[in-house]
Amino acid sequence: MASAPWHTAGMIRAYGAALSEDRCETECIHPEQVRPLLGRTLSGQAALRVGDLFGLLADPTRARILHALTLIDELCVCDLALLLGLSVSGLSHQLRLLRDRDAVARRKSGRIVYYRLADEHVRRLLTDALVHVGEGVAADVTDQTA
Repeated sequence: MASAPWHTAGMIRAYGAALSEDRCETECIHPEQVRPLLGRTLSGQAALRVGDLFGLLADPTRARILHALTLIDELCVCDLALLLGLSVSGLSHQLRLLRDRDAVARRKSGRIVYYRLADEHVRRLLTDALVHVGEGVAADVTDQTA
């Protein structure tokens, strides 16, 4: 503990056994690893935008909407509502949130509104999320088609 900076040593004394096991007792053990990373981590604003995007995807209804739109180029609101078992007004609310955050885009044809994924980034993000959560999701998807 003698080599620890004064504020770290003070924290150790103050918190004693409550000091988290996943926290280092020194400021920087590996400066050769940290130095090249300085200035390269997300800014607060960028982190906020990424957090907003993941928050958007955290809602199960929106995740289902986006997944449905990965399966086809575009769907009209009525067909998408029928496919997902949602009311048109409830779906429209979720689509507006997705559109406001540039996850989906819309096209009007007369009185019919069609939605599609805004770009391939959204498709890849959702596909990667499905891969990440594993085969349980794949089984859930195929069970719905049986």
